[in-house]
Formats: sequence, structure tokens, C-alpha cells
Amino acid sequence: MNLSEKLRAYVSNKQASDKRSDVPIKTKPYSEISTLLGATTVNTPLGEHFVVEKSYPGSHIHGEIELNAIFNISGEIVKLIAKNCAYKDFDFSRAIFIDTETTGLAGGTGTMAFLAGVGFFEGSSFKIKQYFISDYDEEAAALYSLSDLLKNFDSFVSFNGKSYDIPLLSTRYMLNRMENPVEKTFHLDLLAAARRLYRERLESVSLSSLEENLLSLRREGDIPGYEIPSVYFRFLRDRNPNSLKPIFYHNRMDILSMVSLTVNMAKSFKTPFDSKTCVNQDYYCLGRVFEDMGMIEQSIRCYEMALDVPEVQEKSYRQLSLLYKRLNCWEDAENLWIKMAKGNIDTVFALEELAKYYEHKLKDYGKAALATQRALEIIYKKNTFIGYTLKDDICRFKKRLERIESKQEKNKSLFEKVSILNNN
Repeated sequence: MNLSEKLRAYVSNKQASDKRSDVPIKTKPYSEISTLLGATTVNTPLGEHFVVEKSYPGSHIHGEIELNAIFNISGEIVKLIAKNCAYKDFDFSRAIFIDTETTGLAGGTGTMAFLAGVGFFEGSSFKIKQYFISDYDEEAAALYSLSDLLKNFDSFVSFNGKSYDIPLLSTRYMLNRMENPVEKTFHLDLLAAARRLYRERLESVSLSSLEENLLSLRREGDIPGYEIPSVYFRFLRDRNPNSLKPIFYHNRMDILSMVSLTVNMAKSFKTPFDSKTCVNQDYYCLGRVFEDMGMIEQSIRCYEMALDVPEVQEKSYRQLSLLYKRLNCWEDAENLWIKMAKGNIDTVFALEELAKYYEHKLKDYGKAALATQRALEIIYKKNTFIGYTLKDDICRFKKRLERIESKQEKNKSLFEKVSILNNN
């Protein structure tokens, strides 16, 4: 193509472009969003954005739990939920419940929180505000409004917010060159607490699983979280806000469920033996938290409740026996190890602990040798059955048996010498 042909092509393309510029461009559907979602437009120094507000009375029941019941949770219970003594001063009237809906579930600098929902108690009501970005150029304005609200609160309550929502928002504030308002003194992440409390009983500790299994709650008209990004991108293309309604509903339900879940967890810690919120495997999990927090009496009682639960029986016997050992309650520990050995409950562990106890504490080398020999027999049988060698276990118990037998011989020799001297 020569220069003349190139110029003709350029002029032709330019005229076509000019014609296309006459085609009307789709505008943002402000009126449709306001009507369908109940949104209002907020003006900020950084531009406009939408916000949707919902208010619930404190007596509102969500998942069989009254929202106001959260104020019955003492600081002593909050620190158990958080597993952190610093949370004894946590104040739910100064806390904000936060959840975001984003353009991607993996996070990263390219992911934007197009909807940031926050819930907080105001007077006798629980208010939810949802800051919505209907297009990318509204992000700074929405972040500005969110920041203006967050400065009135001291702490966060979230579900996986420490790992996802807060780092994501921090990144967005940084990219927009704005001061970061999401660094709070306290952040009660309910996912971490749920894992500690319910991991043995529930296959999943997702919020939807907890709603169904703990709160007897089933959502209607909801949208799966993994579909939310694609729905938002479709809205950016077709500007039809109808598809957004389930997203706003999903976000509100997440926030309300955080309140109810917090109350549910508090009941488990406050009255574990008189509450329907704590059952079966939960006792083992509660025992672990109580033990880690130094509440030994409550821990022992929880472990004892879990000894008869098949799914956590072995763990409960082991953990309770080791707790007794740490407390120097040797007789209680010995009784548990004997029960374990007789009941085929983590037998090798129990026999090894008995061997240690008899050898080092009671100096009863005969009993120590018998416990070690039995453990070796079980390991040899297991080795034959599963078809591979348990060299480390066999070596460890053989060395123990040799040491015990050596002590036994020395003790026998010493006894014989003392007898000879007494006879003379």
C-alpha cells in the first residue's frame, strides 16, 4: 500500500468513526437503581455513588436469635470467642460488622469491592448500609463515604475479614491514594472462631453451613457467592440492575448472620452443658479452647463429656490424659491410659505413656517393661498387616525396653547385695 492509499484509508476510517460517535452512549441507570434497589445517590468531594440503607429493630429475630442479645455477651466470653485475653474490653456498640462483594474471589490488586456492606447498632436499631459502585469511576467516592462512617467505630466483626475483606479494602484505599481507615485495634473474625469450635462436627464451616446447622436458617432468593462477580460484570455491560437484587440480599444476610452467629458462639462458651448450641464433638473443641485459655476445670469437664463421643473419643482421651500429666495428676492420667490400653483406644500411645510413668515416676521397671513389650507386639502386628516397616517406632520401643531391662538388672543386683549384707 502506497502513501496515497494509506491516506485514503485513514480518511475513510475517520469518517466512519465520526458517524459512530453520533450513536447515543448508554448512561448510568440512576433512576432504575434507585427504584429497584431502594438506593439513594450520595455526593462526596470525590464524586457520586449509591448507598442502600436498611434498619432492623433490635428485637428482630434472625436464625432464631434476637439481634439485641449480642449485648448480653460479657467481655470474658468475647475473649474466649477470639481466644485472646485482650478482647475482654470488646464493645459491640462500638463495633461494625463488615462484608464485601467483589469482582473476584481470589483477591489481588485487580479485584475491587463493588459492594461494601456494614452493620452497626444505632439506638434501639441495627442499621445496614451498603455502599455500591455502579461503575469503576465511583470507587473513590464510595471509599470516601465508607471511611467517613468507619471513623466512628473502634473495631470490626467479620467472617474471614482478616484474610480477605480488610486486606482487599486496604489495597483499594492505597491504590486510590487515600488514608486507610480499616486498621482497627480489635477485629473479631468469626471464621477463625468457627473453625476452633465446629471443625470436628461440621464438614464445612462456611457461613451458609453454619446458618443451616447452627441457626436453622435457609435463605430464599439468595445467590451463590461464586456467581456474584459474573453477575456484576454482566450489569456493567447491559446496565440492567434487576440482577443485582440477590447480591444486595446476600450481603445483608451475611451481616445479619454474623450477629446471630456471635450470640450462638457465646452461648456455647457461657453454658456449654445446659445449651442446645453445644453438642457431641463440640465438647472436645471447647475443651481445647478452655485449656489454651487456662480455664482448666471447664476444660476437664468438656473433655470428659467428649470421651463417649466416637468421632473424638481418641483425641479426647489423649488430650485429657496429657492435661492430667501436665498438672501432675498422675493417678488420673494413669487411669485414663489403662482404660485406653484395655479399650483399644490409641493403644500404643497409652502404653508408651504408661511405660514412661512406671519407669520415671514409680521406678517400677517390671510394669514399665510389660507396657513396652506389649506396645512392641502391637507395632509388629501392625507392621505385618499394613505391609511396610515401622522402623522408627520399633527402634524407639526397643531402645526403651533395653534401657528398662538394664535398670531392672541393676536394681536386682543392688537388691541382692543388700540382702547379703543383711544376712551377714
